[in-house]
Amino acid sequence: MSVTNTRLSFVGKLRDLAALSSFVTIKDNSSVLVENCSRVCECSDIMAKVCAGKYYIEVWGKQLSMSQYTQDCISIDGTIDSVKLVMRGFSDTER
Repeated sequence: MSVTNTRLSFVGKLRDLAALSSFVTIKDNSSVLVENCSRVCECSDIMAKVCAGKYYIEVWGKQLSMSQYTQDCISIDGTIDSVKLVMRGFSDTER
């Protein structure tokens, strides 16, 4: 049983380390490119949130839309007001 737990925790740590190399590129106030993100958590007209390792990357603005979504990269376009990095809670990191 401890072998299974060790393997699961190793896989989880490996996944977290892979997301440490996330990059956020801000182009003026019209576009944000997030590379090496794991999933889209939320998207609305004023806020887009993606998961990257143990963090959420929140983009706030007006008339936001997502495009160029590939396996681990997303472009958020609109009028960008701010980009915020938020640590995920314990229960969120297990997903």
